[in-house]
Amino acid sequence: MIRLVRAEFTKLRTTRLIYGMAAVMAAFAVLTVAANILDRQGAPPLAADSLPMLVGGPVTLLSGAALLLGILGMAGEFRHQTVTQTFLVTPDRGRVVAAKLVAYPLAGIALALSILAFTAAVATGWLAAKGITPSLLDARLGRVLLGAVLAAGLCGLVGVGVAALVRNQVAALVGVLVWVLLVEGLLMSLLNPPSLGKWLPSAAAAALTNPGGGQLSRLAGTLLLAGYALALALAGTRLVVRRDIT
Repeated sequence: MIRLVRAEFTKLRTTRLIYGMAAVMAAFAVLTVAANILDRQGAPPLAADSLPMLVGGPVTLLSGAALLLGILGMAGEFRHQTVTQTFLVTPDRGRVVAAKLVAYPLAGIALALSILAFTAAVATGWLAAKGITPSLLDARLGRVLLGAVLAAGLCGLVGVGVAALVRNQVAALVGVLVWVLLVEGLLMSLLNPPSLGKWLPSAAAAALTNPGGGQLSRLAGTLLLAGYALALALAGTRLVVRRDIT
C-alpha cells in the first residue's frame, strides 16, 4: 500500500496540476488579505488579534481546491485512459482506489497548510508594516488551521469518492457544481436551514471553515462530513472493483 501511495504522489508531483492550483490559491490568498486590510468600512480597526480573520480568508476556497484535486486524481485515470495500465500493474483495484483515498486527501491537506502559511506570512508582514505585531499563538488561529486541515482532507476524500462513482471527469465536476450551487443552494433558500440545510454536505464543510450562526458545531460538522466522505469512498470503491473499465 505504501508503494501505491508513493506512486500517486509521484504522479501528482510530476504534473502541473498541483503547482498551478497552488499558484492560483496563493494569488487568491494575497487578494483576500489585501481586501480585508484595505477595505475596513464598517469593520473594526486592525489589531494584534486580526491575524486569524486574515488567514481564514481563503479557507473555504481551499476546501474546494482539495475537492477538485480528489476528483481530478481519480477521474483523470479514466479520462486519460491510464486506468487500464494502472490496473495491469496492480490488479487489485481496491488497493489502487484505497491508495488514492489516502494520497489525495493528504495532498489537499498539504496544499491547504502551504497556502495558509503563505497567507499568514503575507498578513503578518502587512500588519507589521502598519506597526501591528500579531500573535502567532492565538487560539483562534489554531482553530482556523484545524478547520482548514479537516475540511481539506475530508473534501479530498469526497472528491475521490465522487469521481470513483461517476468516472467521467467532466460529469463529476459539473455534478458537484450543480449540487453545490443549485441543489443545496435551492434547498437552503426554500427550506429552514436549521431543520435540514445544515445536514447537507456543503453546510457540514462550512461548519469547519466558517463556524457559527445556525450551523452545526465544528465537531458535528466534522463527523457529518466524514460520514458523507466514507459513504462515497466505499460506494465508489465497490463500483470500481465490480464494473468493467472499458
